[in-house]
Amino acid sequence: MAGDASKGLWVTLVSGFLAIAGIGAKGVADIYLERARLDSQLIIGALGSPSVESRQETLRLLVDARLIASEGTRQGLKQYFEGDAPREPPQVASFIQSGERVSLTPPSPSNADRTDIDLFVCGSARTSPVAERLVQDVHRTLADSGRYGRIVLKVWDGSLYRELPESELKGTATLIYDAGHGEEGELEGLRGLLEPVAALPPLRTVANAGRSTPWLLSLVVCPE
Repeated sequence: MAGDASKGLWVTLVSGFLAIAGIGAKGVADIYLERARLDSQLIIGALGSPSVESRQETLRLLVDARLIASEGTRQGLKQYFEGDAPREPPQVASFIQSGERVSLTPPSPSNADRTDIDLFVCGSARTSPVAERLVQDVHRTLADSGRYGRIVLKVWDGSLYRELPESELKGTATLIYDAGHGEEGELEGLRGLLEPVAALPPLRTVANAGRSTPWLLSLVVCPE
């Protein structure tokens, strides 16, 4: 987990410094504003890990390496990793963006022969705590079953996926499959796994109207 956090940290740093460099002659005020925004992004990124230790380690790195520009902010962050009884840094959800792809269960030799799952949250719900909990519960259910391959999380954005408008997905959990392909036979078992998930919207199945995706099932979670 710490490795993932470090990778995200450096991506944020590079992106932020490129943004600052691109300000050019706009003025000192713009540079300070962009630098403050970068500080916020770095801290939010550090607090996104589910591991308390990872959050503490990343905050310590930000402070010790003086990657946070504000001295006051650096001093305030020390309460989370210094002293005999440091405070536990809170976990802050880092919401998935449109077009982003987040690996929940990575591919591996042990799951290479299993059907993959694309787990979507509809665009209007991507920042919803309800949707976030649903995604976590659904992923845990799928992963614990040991029946599926890699699982990735994406946003069902109308500009990217035109097969079904969000208006038709609202208030449902929609399973999308390739009719006539082998994974169609897995739908009944998948429904049986998912139906007990608390607060899952009514589950329905829809044949894929887009490009064929053999050995892949998609689930779009779109709570009201």
